[in-house]
Amino acid sequence: MALLVLLERLTPTERAVYVLREAFAYGYRAIADVLDLSEANCRQLHRRAVQRVGEPRSRFEAAPERQEKLVATFVTAAREGDLAGPEKLLAADATWWSDGGGKVSAARRPVEGREKVVRFALGSFQKWGADLRLTTAEVNGGTGVALWTGEALTALVTFDLRDGLIGDVRAVLNSDMLEFVRGQLAHP
Repeated sequence: MALLVLLERLTPTERAVYVLREAFAYGYRAIADVLDLSEANCRQLHRRAVQRVGEPRSRFEAAPERQEKLVATFVTAAREGDLAGPEKLLAADATWWSDGGGKVSAARRPVEGREKVVRFALGSFQKWGADLRLTTAEVNGGTGVALWTGEALTALVTFDLRDGLIGDVRAVLNSDMLEFVRGQLAHP
C-alpha cells in the first residue's frame, strides 16, 4: 500500500491502527494497549481504515468550473450561517483537517462527519469575523480559498471533491506556511 494513500485517506489514529494491524500483525487488544483506546474502538478504526484505503477515488475528478461553483456556494452559505446550505454540498463522511503548526490555535484532531464539519465551518467563520476578506486561488490543481484580515493571510482552505460533493476540507493556519503562500499568491 502506498504511503501517500495512507496519509491522504486516513486520520492519524486510523493510520496507527492500520499499520499496527496490517504491517506488524498486532491483535486488537495489543493495539488498544499501545494507543490507549478500547478494543472495540480499534476494531472499528481498522474496519474504517480498510474501507477507506480500498476506495477507488480520483482526487481531481470534478471539472474546474464545477469545483469553483461548489466551493463558492459552500463558503457563501457557511459565511452567512446557513446550516442547510453547506450540509447539502458535503459528503456524509466529510472531514475537516486543520494545521496550525503549533503556532496558532487549530483543531487538534480531524473533524469528521457532515454535521460536525458544517458546525465547525460556521464556528470558524464566526470566529474569524466580519472583516474577513476571501479570495479564490488555485491550490494544488484545485480551487482554494485564501482568508485575509487586512493584508495578513489568515488561512488557506482547500477542498477535495469526490462524487460531486466536498469530501475533505484542509485549512492551513500555520503562519510560517502562510508566509510562503502569501508570496506565491502575489506572483500569478
